Amino acid sequence: MIAVLVSTHGSTANGMIETVEMICGKQAQCEAVPFLMGQSLDDFQQQIEQKLEKLTRESSDVLCFVDLKGGTPFNTLVNLVSKYPRLEVIAGVNIPMLLTTFTLRTDDGNKLNDLLSEVIDVSVKSIERYNIVSIMDNKSQDEDF
Repeated sequence: MIAVLVSTHGSTANGMIETVEMICGKQAQCEAVPFLMGQSLDDFQQQIEQKLEKLTRESSDVLCFVDLKGGTPFNTLVNLVSKYPRLEVIAGVNIPMLLTTFTLRTDDGNKLNDLLSEVIDVSVKSIERYNIVSIMDNKSQDEDF
């Protein structure tokens, strides 16, 4: 199974995992590492490395989700890729992305690259804009059935 690490500014990582687990159940090989206000970079990196050590004992591939490209969680993980060559970092974590990951990562033979393609595709397609015009258009399309 592909291991998952979610790291964000503040406690969002914990909340996102909790939200997804409400929908698809408790997840194994999944860790959250929040970067907290006032936390030192050394302490944060140590926490990240402790979680990665644990996850890499259980799985060769680790998929890391972060909130912002260029933020501390992103930079910390990208700097660790040389130490953990089977680590992938994806910026812009959202709930559909995590749901897809947790649903598909247990499939036999599901390779990391295949999973990443699906995760990114679902994530982008889950972003939609709604306003009065789009709602009215959808209602008129529904009436055509």
